[in-house]
Amino acid sequence: MDPEYIGRLERGVVTWPNAQYRAALIKHFDVTSPGELGLYCRRSKAAPTTAENDVDQGGSSELDGLTPQSAPSWDVRAVVDRAARIAEDDLMPPTRRTLLAGAATLSGAILATELEPLLRPVAWYVRRRSSAFTGAELAAAERLTTSLRGRQLQSGALARSAVVAQLNAHLRRLRAAPQDTPQTRRAFRVGAELAEIAASMSWDVGEHVTAQRYFVLSIQLAHAARDSVLAAVAMASLARQCFDLGRPDDGLDVVQLAQYTTRRTATPRLRAMLATREAWAYAHQGDTRAFRRAAGLAEDYHSEGEREGETHTHAIRSLDAAELAGVLGARYRDLSRVDPQHARTGQDYIQSALTLRHPSNTRNRVFDLIGLARAHLVTREPDRAAELVGEAIPLARGWVTGRVGAKLRDFHREAAPFATVRAVRESREAVAALTGTV
Repeated sequence: MDPEYIGRLERGVVTWPNAQYRAALIKHFDVTSPGELGLYCRRSKAAPTTAENDVDQGGSSELDGLTPQSAPSWDVRAVVDRAARIAEDDLMPPTRRTLLAGAATLSGAILATELEPLLRPVAWYVRRRSSAFTGAELAAAERLTTSLRGRQLQSGALARSAVVAQLNAHLRRLRAAPQDTPQTRRAFRVGAELAEIAASMSWDVGEHVTAQRYFVLSIQLAHAARDSVLAAVAMASLARQCFDLGRPDDGLDVVQLAQYTTRRTATPRLRAMLATREAWAYAHQGDTRAFRRAAGLAEDYHSEGEREGETHTHAIRSLDAAELAGVLGARYRDLSRVDPQHARTGQDYIQSALTLRHPSNTRNRVFDLIGLARAHLVTREPDRAAELVGEAIPLARGWVTGRVGAKLRDFHREAAPFATVRAVRESREAVAALTGTV
């Protein structure tokens, strides 16, 4: 079994491997039947409910009574089973985890294959003996999801574990009742939001493999919910992770897929967010002309404002004027790696973001201060850069284990050529003491 074949098992492309493979998987994962691994025998006709079917399905009675509602295209059961296994595995002690052990982040064609189902309709299977979520249950789940999103910026394993535990419980319920009803599609949306929160929290502390798995699951669950906007928001986050990992080509592919799948449904604010991600990719690639075009589109779309009565996800609502200026300013700074003249433009944008930020938005203010300091390093103004980092350090203490700490370490590295300047030397020492940088 190579990684490609394992990926086909996880995606549900292969649902019933040969007897030798089934036996090997049962032994490796220490289970008693293929059904416990989510494996089942795919049939082109209605699945029988006889004892013979129980044997064919590896003893899994969960699949009794399933009938295809349409020609199989993209099997929702496989997605839910895979999501539940990943969440369950994530809740295990580190020494007992299996699915993510030794794994690497996906890239290139393999990552594209994970997202390819978005171009296909969903294959639903109606369960005759199951009941849908009630409206009261869904309302409670949505309120809890909103509460958990409020903890998204909290550091520590406990907050993330709370999100994963809720996702796991929700997926268990989804696995028991995968019906194509408005209530179930609403439940899939809740699952997609929980997976996206878990992904963001994992990414923020540098657990990139786990984060990528949850981002992909969020995208797939949103697709099952027929919510192209929510799927696009998760893809935008996945693209940001690709940029963090130094894979702008992958990030651009993901963003363009999001733009394609929402070409009929995107609001101006969503189009603006996706355009910023596209510009991000071009900045990393050093493509100035394409960057300017995408950045200009982001500003044009954003200037259209919100449509009356339209709803947004949290990520789209947060793209206010300050956030747009901060994102574009940081991208101009990225572009200055190939052409330093763009650093001044980046400084103007980031300074505007700092002016517009609400005082309560401390974390983003820290990002702005560090980004502005790094831009001043490009323009060879080390004293100003050190001053800005000095403002950021007292505010950053609660987030040094995550991306804030990573940005401070970037400053520490980029400021090394100016280490003879006293202010820079002192700021680098302060960053090193805070982040543990050697």
